[in-house]
Amino acid sequence: MPAPRRKLSVFAWEPFLLGLVILAALAASMTVRLPVVGTVVGAISIAVALPAIVQLVRLGLKSGGERNSASRLARLDGFQLREVHVDGVLMLDETNRRQDPIDLALGWTDPALTVVLWPGATRWLGRELRVEAYFFGGPKPARAGFLPRGTEASIGEALEKLRDEGVLATVPARVFGDGKLPDPSRPFTRLARPLTVEVGRPADGAIDAIRP
Repeated sequence: MPAPRRKLSVFAWEPFLLGLVILAALAASMTVRLPVVGTVVGAISIAVALPAIVQLVRLGLKSGGERNSASRLARLDGFQLREVHVDGVLMLDETNRRQDPIDLALGWTDPALTVVLWPGATRWLGRELRVEAYFFGGPKPARAGFLPRGTEASIGEALEKLRDEGVLATVPARVFGDGKLPDPSRPFTRLARPLTVEVGRPADGAIDAIRP
């Protein structure tokens, strides 16, 4: 049976909030010339739109600039990185959308073969909460892809609790170019695309074991 998918609250989802504002504006504009109805609808529209606008501004401030947000990991400052024990491997999803960041990470040193797990991540304008993997070791974290859906529900909440305590879990990673690993005898040869990423799968109880 597939694991249940976790989703972002609609009150923290920008498309829903923006839709409320647009609907409220349309309702007010369509009834503005009706004396009584227009006044009532206008008041309701303001009551609906104002909190939505405030929430949109708050979400924008949280995710703006170089701040971390649900949709991305922008910086590692303030976090401890701790390696978690793994008992298998997983192929990341949506690496086809991360070809440039993966290629960039291959130019880094050894830390490029390790990823940090960022829980509660979302795709752009998406609601589904997923665990995203980032390469680190360069100027800023580079997106590698999402853990497969079948594994995320079991570890996502544990990773979020760990993050709340200022700790992020790391696991080893390998990059394949067109299905092949790099040739050690040709260290300066670039891997052919498409690039895919294999990461270690956290073992049962391993995340709780690294909590402070």
